Amino acid sequence: MQHALPDGGQEFTLAPEGFHESFCADIPVDDAAFYAISQRPLAGVALSEAARTAAWRNRPVWGVFGTADRCIDPGVHRFSYERMGAQITEVEGASHVVMISHPKEVAAVVMTAVSTCAALPA
Repeated sequence: MQHALPDGGQEFTLAPEGFHESFCADIPVDDAAFYAISQRPLAGVALSEAARTAAWRNRPVWGVFGTADRCIDPGVHRFSYERMGAQITEVEGASHVVMISHPKEVAAVVMTAVSTCAALPA
């Protein structure tokens, strides 16, 4: 759903009736219902504003995504992470909220990134 802002910008939200299926199909229905009514809108500028510097060009990168993500196609995730030279972790059957539905797998990647980066020179 698209919402106009007073400054002329746009915000986007997912319709509550399709939220569970499209955003977080691998979590309980009651949790998805709460997330649907409490979602924060996505600012339209986030879809078009370019980053000034791509940090992945100079730093190690890790990426985690679910193979059942219906918000961002898993192939797009894979292509982007491969282009960055990221250490990729695919979580089979996970939705867009892989960090909620598979927290142990995501935490393991984060801990690997932390320990690797902690060993790098400042």
